[in-house]
Amino acid sequence: MKNIKTVIVLLGLIFTGCSGYLEEDNLGNTTAENYYTTEKGYEGLVNAAYASLRNIYQPTPYMFCAGTDLFFNAHEEVPAGLASYQNLTPGTAEVDVFFSTLYQSIQKTNMGLAYAQRTEDFSALKTRIAELRTIRAYYYFLLVQNFGDVTLVKDLINQPITHFERTPAKEVYQFIIDELKLAIVDLPPTQGDFGRVTQRAAQHILAKVYLTRGYESFAASSDFSDAAVLADAAIAGQGLNLTFDKLFEYNKDKNEEILWSIQYAPGSTQSGGLSHNWDYPWGPLVQGANDGVVKKSTLHPTQYLLTLFEDTDTRFEGTFLNVKTNPYSGWKLNPANSPVAYYYPRTAAQIAGVAAWRAEDPLNRTKTIISPLGDHWWDRLNTTDYPALKKYDRVQTSVPSIQYTHDLYLARLGETYLIAAEAYFKAGNTGNALSRINTVRQRAGAAVKASVDLDFILEERARELAGEGFRWLDLKRTGKLIEYTKVRNPDIKALFDAGIDPFLGKGGNFKILRPIPLSAISLDSGEYAQNPAY
Repeated sequence: MKNIKTVIVLLGLIFTGCSGYLEEDNLGNTTAENYYTTEKGYEGLVNAAYASLRNIYQPTPYMFCAGTDLFFNAHEEVPAGLASYQNLTPGTAEVDVFFSTLYQSIQKTNMGLAYAQRTEDFSALKTRIAELRTIRAYYYFLLVQNFGDVTLVKDLINQPITHFERTPAKEVYQFIIDELKLAIVDLPPTQGDFGRVTQRAAQHILAKVYLTRGYESFAASSDFSDAAVLADAAIAGQGLNLTFDKLFEYNKDKNEEILWSIQYAPGSTQSGGLSHNWDYPWGPLVQGANDGVVKKSTLHPTQYLLTLFEDTDTRFEGTFLNVKTNPYSGWKLNPANSPVAYYYPRTAAQIAGVAAWRAEDPLNRTKTIISPLGDHWWDRLNTTDYPALKKYDRVQTSVPSIQYTHDLYLARLGETYLIAAEAYFKAGNTGNALSRINTVRQRAGAAVKASVDLDFILEERARELAGEGFRWLDLKRTGKLIEYTKVRNPDIKALFDAGIDPFLGKGGNFKILRPIPLSAISLDSGEYAQNPAY
């Protein structure tokens, strides 16, 4: 595991990895030992840990969203191994980068925790330590869900290590839980800097950890009930007061329902306005000079997702763009003066009301192509004429770009309610499960339900959280990955229809976990075990 062995061998590398996040000072002969033991230096270490979140999520969202029942591969740019599993191997580059970047990021948190014992005391020190514990626990949660048994590195590595052992997942989960419990005690309910970990954010994460462990063979009997209690604590009596479309509104990503997010806009805790490209893959194909953005249809919504919403459910229009204007960003930047090229009515009432819809704005809508719900919406060859996911859209720039600065939400209140619903359901309390899930549905204008099961909870998570990076983890957690994708994802369904099980791997094992990267195995001086199926 080369990155674990070498990334933090030289303490100065932490600055190299965090350009733009930390203040650049001429330290002269200042050493790491005497700089990181000051309040200013230590705050720099903490900021570097926050900055590392961007390194995990900065690439396109293929590790989090490809190969599920909600989006299928519509372009060769999507790694085939992630999209349909048949070609998923220890050499898959995206898995390698994800694995190594997580360990690099863990080492940044380890550095901060190591210097916590030596730095000068200051008023926020205990809180900063709790923040680092939470970030590190979150990284290990990503690792254990994706890879199972993983090496548990608790201390700063400052000299070469040639061999690592994989720690059983049971022990990794317990470490995550213990760390988050400690952090929750010392974290404040709110923070002065939006984006810093709060007590409620840590409660949300720990609730999800308990929920996920509850499905494992080594689960504790109280995991689901513990998850429910923690999710309710994170909710803290707060209702879902915003309309769904406001959750992702441009320049409104620091809203009251966000418990924790990765900051991208200037003025955040990690300032500098760096960007990501999470909006680029959802389409539609946009590359005109006047459009202000560059987008490509690489992750295309499935028929299942596009037909999952009730007529009254406002989350469809809050998730997908139901018009396409010229220029593309005109729908947001200047809708009154942007001709509508396409309109995507999906309900019978919307289709019947097209004439009235045109009459509302004849200047911009007279020549609009009406493209109602139909098979062409989920045709992989259709790159321009379908309602595309809009959650990360932003206004145009002078030079069209794929760089986006909308914050990425790691924990938001709507999901907290759904975590509580799933936890209560699995704990046998269907009444509370219905109460939590109906709160989410009522905000969206969907009908209140009188019964609930796991499939419905996962449907609700799809409606609420599509494109936010949770679906693969949801299906893996609940054991639904193969069951759902073999009928809902056209790439995977086509393989099954041809008599090929793309999940079936070496030794008759299934590709549920990701493979341990070949680089980690080849660089280890001992025997670093591979996951089953690879």
